[in-house]
Amino acid sequence: MYRGQHVTSHVYVTVHDLRRTGQTLGDVYQRNMRRKSRGDRMCNCMGRVEISDGMFVFHHVMLAELRLKKERVHEEAKRLFADWKPTVSKMLETYLTLDPGFSDAQNYALFDSNLPIYLLGEKFVSRADMGRTKEFMTSLLWFTYRKNFQPIGGTGPTTDQGWGCMLRCGQMLLARALIVRHLGRDWLWDRDVKLLEYKRILRMFQDKKNCLFSIHQIAHMGVSEGKEIGEWFGPNTAAQVLKKLVIYDQWSRLTIHVALDNVLITSDVRTMAFTRPPYRKSGSRRETRSDYNDNHDAISPAEAEILLECTRSPARSETSSLSSYSGTSDDWRPLLIIIPLRLGLNTINRCYFPAIQVFFQLPQCVGIIGGRPNHALYFCGIADNNLLYLDPHFCQDFVDLDETTATKDGRDGYVEIKNDELEDNTYHCPFILSTKFEKVDPSLALGFFCPTEDDYNELSQLLRTHLLPASTPPLFEMLETRPKNFPPFIPYVGENTKLQDYTDLGEVNDSYDEFELLE
Repeated sequence: MYRGQHVTSHVYVTVHDLRRTGQTLGDVYQRNMRRKSRGDRMCNCMGRVEISDGMFVFHHVMLAELRLKKERVHEEAKRLFADWKPTVSKMLETYLTLDPGFSDAQNYALFDSNLPIYLLGEKFVSRADMGRTKEFMTSLLWFTYRKNFQPIGGTGPTTDQGWGCMLRCGQMLLARALIVRHLGRDWLWDRDVKLLEYKRILRMFQDKKNCLFSIHQIAHMGVSEGKEIGEWFGPNTAAQVLKKLVIYDQWSRLTIHVALDNVLITSDVRTMAFTRPPYRKSGSRRETRSDYNDNHDAISPAEAEILLECTRSPARSETSSLSSYSGTSDDWRPLLIIIPLRLGLNTINRCYFPAIQVFFQLPQCVGIIGGRPNHALYFCGIADNNLLYLDPHFCQDFVDLDETTATKDGRDGYVEIKNDELEDNTYHCPFILSTKFEKVDPSLALGFFCPTEDDYNELSQLLRTHLLPASTPPLFEMLETRPKNFPPFIPYVGENTKLQDYTDLGEVNDSYDEFELLE
């Protein structure tokens, strides 16, 4: 069958040989492999031949045959996948975005312990309070990845999947403060009864450019601080951006104080709380007539454009509908305190565990924004060694919570949606998720909300007597006044102040090593 000569790594086969024997190159290859396995020296080759004088290159032809078979299989797989693509795509998307904790969501082992569960200052006695615990967790506003919303910036992304997890966690922290501010700490979500204040709060977080705390506004505010749209925020950056946005919420009159360098200074807190909020310049559109029927659940389209322009050019305050601050006031403004911390190198230090337990027992607690390696989470409670959380890594479709219509004078307004038509189910998580304390990333930020001055006085006392002594070293330091070597404290004065103006010795909090993007 063979003609020509055998060399160390070549076997020459002519077309005539193949036609005469009626065999294929595959048959020749298999026979050679069998002989090689028997140790036949003549076939001690790798099946490689060169093209010469009408002869085939055994190696290349065999690869061609295998490649052809592979292409046929690939085409068949593509044809089959086309029929299953929607289902497979949905399954793949769920796999990539759904946190593993969801698979264990119905595991009620947390309730088997006799130890209490603490959720944002509320105490639950394990199994006896299982129903109340689930009701409380479900009542928290849950902001997740969304898709198919209006393009950010007009031509930007239509989803925040893969980059917006920390922004969503910041939304959840702020939403809890607003719920306490307008509805109280004891408010629980009712599927059938939707209070006006609840709907106002929820609409402020819609994924629309004219909603004050939307993903659009948060992402754009980050642009003025060197964060491109689609770029990940750290806990400190998220806190600073929210601080810039809340001054536009004249309904809540909220103020945010971000305590840097692991130090909470009482004099700074009081200065911030008693500083007058920016007032709207005379002649502004909402001062003369509300575009949204005085619901205050969104900013007008014109103001949205002004706000976005301010994020691009912080110096453009003279064109804003908001003036700068104008001194102090006798009225305490509802105050959200955010303290960015780093509690370890690569993992959270176990010595801080008792302090975190105390933190969730405080009535002023509104949660922690932080996470685990690879994604951010909003922590809202603790049960023994487990932290309970809401996870933004679940991509859902955009939901429009209002219907717009044009009035006779061309102004936009809301058509009120009936309670049974308000699709808010996707803003409430039906699961109770938990993770071990040791798995939490050390870069995080604590949130405290003090609606009144008495609340802050109580918090100060609890911090000194309970939280700070609970760990060695303490979570952070607390001082009455600023040390002499510190620069003077300047309250946030609107869009003229850039985040870079603040000295943050803990810039590692925004390191990409702590939270990686989910592609």
